[in-house]
Amino acid sequence: MEEYKAKGNDAFKAKRYKEAIDWYSKAIAMDPNSEASGAIYSNRAGSWQNLNNYEKAAEDSEHCIRVRPDWLKGHFRKAVAMESMGKYDDAQKAFQEALRLSPGNEEVIEKLQTINSKLRERNEKAKTSACKTPEEAKVLGNSLFKAGKYEQAAEFYGRAIELQKEPVKEKAVYYTNRAACHQQTHMYTLMIDDCNAAIGIDPNNVKAYLRRGIAYEGMEKWKLALEDYTKAQSLSPGVGGASQGILRCQRALRN
Repeated sequence: MEEYKAKGNDAFKAKRYKEAIDWYSKAIAMDPNSEASGAIYSNRAGSWQNLNNYEKAAEDSEHCIRVRPDWLKGHFRKAVAMESMGKYDDAQKAFQEALRLSPGNEEVIEKLQTINSKLRERNEKAKTSACKTPEEAKVLGNSLFKAGKYEQAAEFYGRAIELQKEPVKEKAVYYTNRAACHQQTHMYTLMIDDCNAAIGIDPNNVKAYLRRGIAYEGMEKWKLALEDYTKAQSLSPGVGGASQGILRCQRALRN
């Protein structure tokens, strides 16, 4: 068994993964249920993983866990395979088990954090798709915006835009709301795109000009920003932010 395992390890190190699998298979065949076979199952799982055969990698990880249930490596290999297949719930469970066996393991902690992030992202997207009306998506977006969760709020406003098929004024509001989210994350190009869309629907949308002005100012495009602030003020004299924006842009253009 050890001789075959050693040859498999040599092939693995040389990145000859198919050859490594052949040697590991010969080693396992000698005693497939022994504790010693656990490391070989793990190595073969690693070979399958490198060949992008994630199902086989997960299968060998399970064999490893069966003969060595308290060994970190089997659970870690399983988690990596599950993550590669997009099975994040299963990957999370396997990483959690690995962490239980090796508390404080930095690699496992980092991997688990990544999986948790992917699960949160997936769950948030699932929630947006659950919204059936634009108003429902907008209300949830507003709630998230108030909570300071700007990226998630933007997703819900995007859902409202998607559901609102007709180019009515309310759709322009969804675009300006999403632009406000992008403002908080300093994504000025996306702000401009959303404001342009809002203006295309509602040419008198004050917030669209005001927010596009903010975006242009953030990009130091002072002349364009000044034009938008001026337009916002002409549409709604005294609107908050316009006069201050005009003064900042005029000052920048003088300098």
